[in-house]
Amino acid sequence: METKKRERPAFNRDIAAAMKKHYSHTQTRTPLAHTLMSSNPLIEVAYAAGIQPSFPENYACVCAARHASPAYCETAEAHHYTQDLCSYCRNNLGYTHLDDGEPVNGGIGDPDLLLMTSSACSHYFKWWDTLHEIHQKPMVFVNTPRVMDPQNRPDFYIDFAREEIKAAIREIETILDISISRDKLARAVYQSDRTVSYWQKILELQKSVPAPLGLSDLSNALFVLIVLAGTEEGADLMEKIYQETSVRAAAGEGVLDRNEEKHRLLWMNIPFWYNLKILGYFEDRGCAFPMSDYCQYIWGVTRMDSENPIEGLARKALEGELNTSLDAHIDMLIRDIQAYGINGVVAHSNRSCRVLSVGLLDAASIIREELGIPVLILDGDHADERVYSEAETMTRIDTFLEMLGG
Repeated sequence: METKKRERPAFNRDIAAAMKKHYSHTQTRTPLAHTLMSSNPLIEVAYAAGIQPSFPENYACVCAARHASPAYCETAEAHHYTQDLCSYCRNNLGYTHLDDGEPVNGGIGDPDLLLMTSSACSHYFKWWDTLHEIHQKPMVFVNTPRVMDPQNRPDFYIDFAREEIKAAIREIETILDISISRDKLARAVYQSDRTVSYWQKILELQKSVPAPLGLSDLSNALFVLIVLAGTEEGADLMEKIYQETSVRAAAGEGVLDRNEEKHRLLWMNIPFWYNLKILGYFEDRGCAFPMSDYCQYIWGVTRMDSENPIEGLARKALEGELNTSLDAHIDMLIRDIQAYGINGVVAHSNRSCRVLSVGLLDAASIIREELGIPVLILDGDHADERVYSEAETMTRIDTFLEMLGG
């Protein structure tokens, strides 16, 4: 697949440097915690406690981009983990079992403890439970209720989540024989909120025509939003990303020039990490991706008050697409399709991610019927390229582009 080489925003180099630094820290700093990437309040707690978090999900993305994930997935399957499991999970378990002398980015280190929350995919608890058995390290778990109606969430949900976080903090302090001061926790929440505030401004700038950033740029920035949540480094870097994006938007500069941007598309679900060139194929045909539900609805949705850090973290734990209903998700899609001037949708029916794929066909049908715009369904997997068909995917894309017209 040949695509035109385009100049990407300069901040991508800063993100690459931050990522390299992060992976170096996961190999050298202790204590180290394997941590979920979902709306996980324990990320900020970890940084406040001086714990280095590592993220098996992000590492799976990196492995997929380097085409190393199939080998890890095959190793996991050889250890009797079914191919029906999420490829993030199989990538991590394969990495754990494989004696790889030269892992991608040097690997992610062995954990001293495991931090997780229930506001994620339903099988993740068993994944972390498996890591608990393999590494024989303590696991700290924040349990949260399912929020089916975000507009009418009972007040006691916040109370429950707050007590869960307090209990988790006490447990971490006991395990590591440390004390997590309120000042350090408040500082982490403050920096996390700074990061979210700039992220939300960036998403608002994406309504500009042409869209200043592409989906690959937004996906890159997710590393800062999630992995560096609660750090001054992360907040400063997100501010830099916002400032560059703001300049681009004010100058009418985008991934595509104003006269090039013919179509504004929404990407649903996780991208194909092993084939991000596909986004360039769309761009070469005048299609920009100003938004994605994956980038927009899971992380960075909660503003937090550092004066009440526990409550802010409790709200973070309860919010986000992974902990809400399909109806609420579709309502957000309809709202933002109109707000961002979207005239076509590319929906990844993702074999690995059931939580983001259940209801995808219903959402596609409602979008077609209510908004009258075309929807392309692509079959695949976010990290296991063995189930991806280049020929079938490109045929579907070309047909979709013909439907969009010039």
